[in-house]
Amino acid sequence: MKTTLPALFRLLADRTRLRVLGLLGREELAVGELARVLGLSPSRLGNHLRQLREAGLVQDRKEGTWTFVSLRKNGALPAELWAAVETELERSTDTQADLERLAEVLESRRARSRSYFDEVAPEWDMIGSDFRTGVARARVAASLVPNELIVADVGCGTGYLSSGLASIVSKVILVDHAPGMLDAARQNLEGARCELEFRCGEIDALPLADGEVDAVVAGMVLHHAPDLTAFFREASRVLKPGGVLVVEDLLPHREAWMRDTMADLRLGLEPRDLAARLTDIGFVDVVQDPVEDAYTPERPDGARVELPLFLIRGRKGPSESPENHP
Repeated sequence: MKTTLPALFRLLADRTRLRVLGLLGREELAVGELARVLGLSPSRLGNHLRQLREAGLVQDRKEGTWTFVSLRKNGALPAELWAAVETELERSTDTQADLERLAEVLESRRARSRSYFDEVAPEWDMIGSDFRTGVARARVAASLVPNELIVADVGCGTGYLSSGLASIVSKVILVDHAPGMLDAARQNLEGARCELEFRCGEIDALPLADGEVDAVVAGMVLHHAPDLTAFFREASRVLKPGGVLVVEDLLPHREAWMRDTMADLRLGLEPRDLAARLTDIGFVDVVQDPVEDAYTPERPDGARVELPLFLIRGRKGPSESPENHP
């Protein structure tokens, strides 16, 4: 049943629900993360989320025992009313404190990932053996023709993707937030045929200048990313006009053990969601390509599981959308 305008006004008269919408307008959050930012008990937050969900303003996504909440695309809130919500939030004394606590939550995601990848860097070279055929790496490389490009390999790890790119591009800038991974990549790519640079930084705050690269590749990275939309905005910023973004990652799966064992923040990604985010930001010619390959990690019990992959690519449009409203 469609939510009436008077019902929406009553719903939005509560400041806590306004704060929830403001936070979810920036990033999908786990219920526990949202409660932490707002300083609410799970039961109190649950009541607010139930009302927002029933009004068609937010939606849930289950991953194992975790529940994530996000704004509902094309939800019940008209654009004019959303603009009024944003204006009210800008005036609110709660907003700055909420954003500071949100930044702490996102940084805790990054810190966990950095710590994990620094620890496993010496053994991470075996990742290549966890792909069924190795076709995925070849598909990423094939997306970047013509060659003579400057490419940023973000979340480069030990250089698995870069080793496939080095023979077809003129320069690769390898970016990772774990220094141990960059050290391993330097060793693995010694003698590479193209120019290499190694930079330490986060994928949602890339250590790259505006318009520095022709292409950005992100292989098996975004399921570790704390803020997907921030990464796509950063990719657009560092790309030259018409530059290409290529993402290769896992489709949604149910291997919840990977959250603890491999520091995964997401159990795979939905390509349609990524395509919508890219389009909203200003990418054009966004397409999903099939990948005849699978990631085959070893479960804690020793059995291997086969997880399907996808590849999505888009081109930076002539201008980036300055805002991204629901």
